[in-house]
Amino acid sequence: MGEEEITLEDLMDEEPASAAAPATFEQLLADGFPRQGGMAALVAISQMQDPGARMAPVQLGYQQILRMQTRAKPQR
Repeated sequence: MGEEEITLEDLMDEEPASAAAPATFEQLLADGFPRQGGMAALVAISQMQDPGARMAPVQLGYQQILRMQTRAKPQR
């Protein structure tokens, strides 16, 4: 697995992210998913405003990942 790929640990980690969630879709594409971003980064990315036509599929993809992770996460 390459360094830039999102791992299950990145998605499930509940610790604060080691890097802030990106503020724009362009930043997300340039920097990738924040290492150990966890659910907080997924939520921030899925709620970013006005992705524009070019970035709308990116936002949709992160929203789908968030829905899957939310359903899969055990309730405490």
